[in-house]
Amino acid sequence: MDEDEWDNFEVAYRAAYRPVLQFLRRRLPPGDAEDAAAEVFTVAWRRWGDRRGAPLPWLYGIARKVAANHRRASGRAEELGKRLETSATESTQASAEDDALDRLGAARALARLSATDREVLLLVSWDGLDVGDAAKVMGRSRAAFAVQLHRARVRLERMLAHVDRAPVREQPMATEGRRR
Repeated sequence: MDEDEWDNFEVAYRAAYRPVLQFLRRRLPPGDAEDAAAEVFTVAWRRWGDRRGAPLPWLYGIARKVAANHRRASGRAEELGKRLETSATESTQASAEDDALDRLGAARALARLSATDREVLLLVSWDGLDVGDAAKVMGRSRAAFAVQLHRARVRLERMLAHVDRAPVREQPMATEGRRR
């Protein structure tokens, strides 16, 4: 962005921040609006050269999408909370030891994957992004990310199949430098 464009962005930011924040406050919980506003202007800064028309309506368009993403994320968090609550109820019926060992085994398997495989899996399963959004985060095409996700899932399944259910002290994680 050249200096004139930067100046134009700064003028638009100063004029539009409060209206965009108010727009977001009407659509999001109070604690989320400021973070969402920061995200709106981050996106706007990256895409400043692509804008058409007056800045405020364009920024509202970005804010609408950011708010929708925040609502989806909140919905996923609520759904995760419900699943965890249900899981906690169900796990009390199962053996606490078996549950703990299963989680440790999954943690061990995940730790043995490459950092990239872990990131790919966590973006989709933990962060709840769809393949297209996760691909953007990783800077890959949707197709390349889908292949990478499939391969990471296959590697994780293989790791899970080979994870021993022995206590942690008897089976160190790969990050400690030794494997059994």
